[in-house]
Amino acid sequence: DSIHQLTQKWVSPIKYKIYGAPTDDDLRILNELFEQLNSLYYFPGIDEVAEDEEENLSIYFIDRNLFDITFGEVVDYETSDGAAEYWFYTDTCEIYSGRVGYVTDIDQQTRSSVLIEELVNVLGIADTYMREDSIVYQYSSDNFEPSEIDWLIIKALYHPLISPGMTADECKRTPLFSY
Repeated sequence: DSIHQLTQKWVSPIKYKIYGAPTDDDLRILNELFEQLNSLYYFPGIDEVAEDEEENLSIYFIDRNLFDITFGEVVDYETSDGAAEYWFYTDTCEIYSGRVGYVTDIDQQTRSSVLIEELVNVLGIADTYMREDSIVYQYSSDNFEPSEIDWLIIKALYHPLISPGMTADECKRTPLFSY
């Protein structure tokens, strides 16, 4: 299996820092998502970095020109309203750092959808072309919060029975999926 087909997830707490110009709505959406994630029993936690700490997740709210310069390679230089990427240890598949970027010169409704999508991506959950109800569905920006299936996937990925580096078959053989 390619290393990119193995599960990757954060094991250490996520410490984020925001750069650029988020709106009040952006901050509200972020805070609501982070509260929901932090309420998951097995999730390692996500909190704003303290002044004396270094972040391991950078969140950028920037105009399209700066986005294209900063995140162009991530989106293969195609027009996009957001991007996420993360880095993981190749021996353990533990995510240790990430960054997310958002274009600020778009309407708030689109921003809200893209905001959640990219944050779910940086957790280790790839875009999908199959589930129209998913926040990470590639052909839509009409979803404004993680769907029930998104939460099931997040909860499954961050359950202790699912270790970074597992194959899909190994995940399916855990008691989590034996029904």
